[in-house]
Amino acid sequence: MAFAMVAMSLAAQDVATKPFTVRYIDENRLYEQYIVAQQYLELQNKLKTEFQQAEQKKRKEIETFYNQVQNKYQKNLYKTQKAFEADQKKLEQMQDKAQKDMEAMQKSMESQLNTEQMKLANEIDVFLTDYAVRNDYDAILRKEASMFINPKWDVTDEVAEGLNARYNAANAPEAKGEPIVEGQQPADDNAQKEATSE
Repeated sequence: MAFAMVAMSLAAQDVATKPFTVRYIDENRLYEQYIVAQQYLELQNKLKTEFQQAEQKKRKEIETFYNQVQNKYQKNLYKTQKAFEADQKKLEQMQDKAQKDMEAMQKSMESQLNTEQMKLANEIDVFLTDYAVRNDYDAILRKEASMFINPKWDVTDEVAEGLNARYNAANAPEAKGEPIVEGQQPADDNAQKEATSE
């Protein structure tokens, strides 16, 4: 009984005297180094470019048809008022469809990016939790959310290295069940032909 009380007392002293250990990460620098974060940024740029190209294409189509209508009207090429009104209606339909298509594309793009962003954030959170436990850290803060933190507590590079190591391990051929052939070289058609002729 006395031994148990002493053990509890020592444990309490250990908790009381243990320093509160804090580290921090620079999120911007982490995103620059982490492979998955770079893939997310590349996806973001790719979808943005595709959206802009689609928007420009539809705008050009509408402008081309509008100019055609204007040209025909100015040269009195419409034989009837009904034909002119039909083209006007078609122009309105093109504008309405383009707007709906772009809204749907933007919604799809935002949904895809949100999904990937949540996956990225979750991967980082899971790793940071494990990293903090393994290193007995009480807290890991974001530099961006702090007024000042001593640079010596920066673990960004170490975290990025660990995240990339975990990613590479998970995406290695053996992890995917793919066969690994050491020393395999791409087939050389000329070498094959020479071997056959010999």
